[in-house]
Amino acid sequence: MGTSTAIRPAAQAGPPDAVKLLPVIDPERLRADLAAVEKHFLIHANPAAEDTERAEGDQTGWDVLVLRCPGGDLEKIGRNAGGLEDFADTSYLELTPYVREILDSMDVPIRGVRFSSLAAGAEVQEHTDSPYGLPVGWVRLHIPVETSDDAVLTINGADQRWKPSEFWYANFGLPHSLYNRGSAARVHLIIDCYVAPGLFDLFPADVRARIPEDEVMFFREERALPGQLRTVHGTIRMPAAFLKPHPDLPTAEEWDSGEDAEGELRVQDDRLVLRLGEHETALAHIGDREFRPLCWTHEQSMVLDPAGPAPRIVFRYRRGNQVIEAVREQPALAS
Repeated sequence: MGTSTAIRPAAQAGPPDAVKLLPVIDPERLRADLAAVEKHFLIHANPAAEDTERAEGDQTGWDVLVLRCPGGDLEKIGRNAGGLEDFADTSYLELTPYVREILDSMDVPIRGVRFSSLAAGAEVQEHTDSPYGLPVGWVRLHIPVETSDDAVLTINGADQRWKPSEFWYANFGLPHSLYNRGSAARVHLIIDCYVAPGLFDLFPADVRARIPEDEVMFFREERALPGQLRTVHGTIRMPAAFLKPHPDLPTAEEWDSGEDAEGELRVQDDRLVLRLGEHETALAHIGDREFRPLCWTHEQSMVLDPAGPAPRIVFRYRRGNQVIEAVREQPALAS
């Protein structure tokens, strides 16, 4: 009689949909920070519509208190303020010293930070956040502050009931929804951060071992604008796909098809600035004449080659270790 051997499936690449991280949070200190700012919450869906502060505790639906945002300017939250300023602290972060301590302990570049409140009886319909995740270079972390077992986050069909003092990573690029059937608001501290090696120090060792680092987009810091590009200016042509978000990796044909768009390129405050209609976006130099949007990763980037009789720009899209390119000559670009 022959023998048989059970074959175990290979470990799944990448982290699980939700991972409890290693840091332990002091729930009382975090609640004290929340109490210092909770009367300043604004409506999540349209903060620009809220021109006055509410009475303390008067929250409706899905609300936010922003601690860090582009420019750090509370007057511009929810308005089309352009993309000329990098992420910065708001004045509310000065009132939350323990949140500052948590952020300073994380060896990762921080994007946005906010308290998010879901009122009793409220819910958020299923949706996805995209582009999102390790392959595009940023993640969203949660720390519950006030919650109960009746406040449930569902990610990819699985219910999550996280506790105060816990620190969580989850894949919000998957379908997720939220409801609060408890008697009080459910409040989380939400931290958006770029992906750097220090991020994985927050993960348990067995989860870290499952993450294929060659499929991760690590953040590239801004560098000084090269001298040969400090006088660049003019009209540029770009693939239409360069201006759009991409929930999934586009094909080479999708990236290079459609009618080209035009924009104006100039130097302002030692950065390149791309103007498209009424919208302006600063571009951060990340080395070798390659530029990413200032408040984003190099998921989408452009490489300038302005020298010679035929200046050109290479437009790149990355996801993990996959890269596609489209090249456009730029006869109207001068330097």
